Amino acid sequence: MGRTSVSSAAIVKLAGVDAIGMLVQQLETVNVRYHHAASALTPELMTASVPGANPVGFLMWHMARSQDWAINTAIRGLPELAWTRPWSEMPGISTPGMGTGFSPAEARDLASRIVLPQLVDYADAVSATAVAWVRGLSEDDLDAIPDVAAHDAGIAAYQTPGFQAEMNSGPEHDEAVGDNGGQPVWLFLTSVSVTHLHRHLGEVDLTLGVLTGRAG
Repeated sequence: MGRTSVSSAAIVKLAGVDAIGMLVQQLETVNVRYHHAASALTPELMTASVPGANPVGFLMWHMARSQDWAINTAIRGLPELAWTRPWSEMPGISTPGMGTGFSPAEARDLASRIVLPQLVDYADAVSATAVAWVRGLSEDDLDAIPDVAAHDAGIAAYQTPGFQAEMNSGPEHDEAVGDNGGQPVWLFLTSVSVTHLHRHLGEVDLTLGVLTGRAG
């Protein structure tokens, strides 16, 4: 007997939960944690790392850029904020791609070019755009499956083997594609734009604790 697939959006509806409000709260919580991490950084710490890990500044950039890509390009088919003014005039922030598939040398170089106040302003702009857009959705919109391949088409940074390999793997991706033919909007929001960032924020906190001897 086949397994019946029920989306997370449908589950929260059945439970009487405000799915849109919950997603907005999650996005806002990520932004609060991002500010907390940024408040502990100095220019020296932006380029620092522990053995085998990426520099802190690269991780902070990657979080903002990946949320920008997920919300604006992957789901909506729009240019990322990083490619619009004033962010497009900031070479560090507007580096093509979002870090997936970058070499250690590329990550270190990027971290050295990031200006933290600019990055925090950019992350805030991405978060505000995401929250405003999600507030305008209906719960039925959450189950839509965006044509990510078409939205990424023509963007060289998203056609590299490293990027494609990571985007087309993992249990969440495999199950979503197998059940629905693609990842629905709610999965991009909860996974790429929220859970993924929480994981990296934990990585930043741990790295800073090791580098400075201070916890959290």
